[in-house]
Amino acid sequence: MKKFISIILVFCMMIPFTGCAFADNVDEIQAANFVKVKIPFPDAIEDRNSWLTRARYKDTGEAIPLSMAYHDNVYATVPVENKDREIEAFVPEEIEFSDYDASISDFHNFKMLSRVGVIKGNEKGEANLYDNVTRAEAVAMVMRFIGLEKTQKMDLKLRFDDVKSDDWFYSVVMNAFNCGIVKGDSERTFSPNRDVTREEITVMTARALQYADLRCSKSQVTNNADEDKISDWAKTAYEYIGRNIVSDYDDTNSESPVRILNPQKAATRADVAYILNNAQDDCQIYASDLAEMFGFDKQMPVIDGSTSTYPFTQAVYNALFCNGETHPQFPQSHSKSHASYQRLINGEVDMLFASVYPASDILKMAEEKGVELELIPIAYDAMIFFTNKDNPTAGLTKEQITNIYVNNAYMNWSEVGGSNALMYPYCRNNDSGSHAQMEKHFLNRNEIHPEVQKETSYTMSNVLTDVMKAKTENPVGYGLGYSIYYYYHNMFYFYPIEDELKLLAIDGVMPTNETIADGSYPLSNNTYVVLRKDTPKDAPARKMAEFMLTEAGQVCVENAGYGRLNQPIK
Repeated sequence: MKKFISIILVFCMMIPFTGCAFADNVDEIQAANFVKVKIPFPDAIEDRNSWLTRARYKDTGEAIPLSMAYHDNVYATVPVENKDREIEAFVPEEIEFSDYDASISDFHNFKMLSRVGVIKGNEKGEANLYDNVTRAEAVAMVMRFIGLEKTQKMDLKLRFDDVKSDDWFYSVVMNAFNCGIVKGDSERTFSPNRDVTREEITVMTARALQYADLRCSKSQVTNNADEDKISDWAKTAYEYIGRNIVSDYDDTNSESPVRILNPQKAATRADVAYILNNAQDDCQIYASDLAEMFGFDKQMPVIDGSTSTYPFTQAVYNALFCNGETHPQFPQSHSKSHASYQRLINGEVDMLFASVYPASDILKMAEEKGVELELIPIAYDAMIFFTNKDNPTAGLTKEQITNIYVNNAYMNWSEVGGSNALMYPYCRNNDSGSHAQMEKHFLNRNEIHPEVQKETSYTMSNVLTDVMKAKTENPVGYGLGYSIYYYYHNMFYFYPIEDELKLLAIDGVMPTNETIADGSYPLSNNTYVVLRKDTPKDAPARKMAEFMLTEAGQVCVENAGYGRLNQPIK
């Protein structure tokens, strides 16, 4: 059965690049004469081969490197002049190189790109991974990568004395130059046979991705030892390429290994393959059918929230988009609870994922500014109290907690039914979400006692580590802290919580998924989507609130590590 192609046009003007530097402000460069297309994933291809599935033009069989399978479709990013060409899905055949060595990991990137014609072997079928790449060869690889190698520009002009019309690279170099992807060593010299440097191939790739309106994930690496060696004209390109930069690894000091960028080093074929293949996997952003259904392919809401709810934002973007964390609106972090509520009231963001009810000063601020907040429950959570694991105390009552934090009434765990051990209570800062929970459940318009405030933990992670470190041997003493249930459990991956801490029962009930969901745990709460009440019905933020109550949205709740509602709306 014939597959019908869905076209998603990218309406942008092309602004030519000038000068040698990569664009300082990516958003100001409306590049990308490209469109995104999709077809249904064909029944003829087995699901186990979906990770290898690519698109190709049906009329010529030419592979489209910027393509992939995602959910039940195959997507491709193609030059706008090819928008009317029919595409089909296929599994490219594996290329065998005569010098292939399975023990060399660099062959993976090379072989993946060779499947779609970006990188080719020599006349002997050799990959020659560690041969240097000339500037002309680098341009050809990059232009194949974005599908522009065979595109002919009518306004090609011979500007370089060392690029002749009968050179094999003439058209591809001239085309790349006119697209702003490359520049010359001077106005009249391109130096096609000079080895390309790592920073030059980084800039070429960044400009090509920008031209195709593709973005890369930001790098979280902080151990690059020679970032100061990057030329000024290449620095923004390195930032744009993000985690896909090529580097060497120096573990001379095993306790503090570093990455070496060597930006002026000649780039090898393996280096180029590394950059392009990782960019191919990382930089293609496609909206899922689900995103299109709710209109998120056109506009996402501006999202903020508490630190503990950042996994909601991650889960939502990853559910709605291929490479969702590369999406231009994806926030790299959340503000803290207090600050995020302020931003919502001030109109700086469209919605929050909030694990806590707004604190009293936030409600006062909203009232003063004439803003009414709307809280829509989307998940279960709870306030929890914890202590050192070897503390014999099993639980506290709500009345005892009030006496501890408001009245500073107890100095010893024996006074609350525990063993003879000093009590070291920790509190959170007043502008934290956890403090808002204290206000809701315990403070009754009072303040935490000044003596308790002397032991304030200023981040959600600090309260965990502070209580861990609070235990004393002589005299014996144990800490006490509070947080949010699902945040506490999600931190198992980062801190030795199971070995060092334990949860306390409150009024005889332990916090569990079940007791929180059925409300028998007395400090049970919801997690919310928070909107300004005047948010229009068709606004992206209100659409997100609707989405979070669907089955797919509740899967996001689970993926974020929270408790889903019992009866999600389908």
